[in-house]
Amino acid sequence: MNQSGVLVGKVDARLFKKVQTAPQQVATAIKEAILDGSLLPGSRLPSEEEMAENFGVSRPTVREALRTLKQARVIIATRGRKGGHCVSDLSMEHFALGMGQYMTLAIGAERMSYRDIVEVRFELELLSARTAAQRRTAEDLEALADLERLRPAGDAGSWTRQSALRYDLAFHRKLAECSHNPMIVAFVSSTIIAFQDCGVDIEDFDPADVLAHIDDVRQAVVDGDPILARGAMQRHLELAGDLCGIEPPAQR
Repeated sequence: MNQSGVLVGKVDARLFKKVQTAPQQVATAIKEAILDGSLLPGSRLPSEEEMAENFGVSRPTVREALRTLKQARVIIATRGRKGGHCVSDLSMEHFALGMGQYMTLAIGAERMSYRDIVEVRFELELLSARTAAQRRTAEDLEALADLERLRPAGDAGSWTRQSALRYDLAFHRKLAECSHNPMIVAFVSSTIIAFQDCGVDIEDFDPADVLAHIDDVRQAVVDGDPILARGAMQRHLELAGDLCGIEPPAQR
């Protein structure tokens, strides 16, 4: 203690912990009810009046909490006589869209860089290729074959950059689906969304380079060879990194 009798030295960290506002507490309680299964997708929330009474807060507080949850796509608002708020379908599509939008905003706010995304995506795509080779089904192989309709026609010299990029993105999505891991599908999709505005000048791309080694990846998946699939994907990503001017982690 000091001369005034005040305790000095180590202070309990809990004294500096940020306290949630009333709207945040309401939103947290609703999210916890969703996560523990008390509120299922499609479940209807009580009215604002009921929630205000149950939580012991004002209606404006509940309204602010609901606004936050709607922005996060956790709940949706419905109209009509039976209008109100319902729990969203918490699908991986919503997760991918939200993550992609977050990455885009974080890059704009300089809290994240495209290099950060590439570092994670590089390892994720290797996992996607390897897992797809291990888990692909007969239906997956049919879907990969059907994907060929998007492949640029003719020889590489006649391909356009746009058609090559469209096929490349479709292939990565389909490969992720062959992994049968919803988290891989969601993260691959979200990084694709984030890279849509990366500012890379595609006029510098050779369409043949965009699709380099993809045939090797597909064949390894068809053959059920995870090691070859991973190696082919690594070669594809390393070249893609060169095109974008971002060095993949494996080359550092």
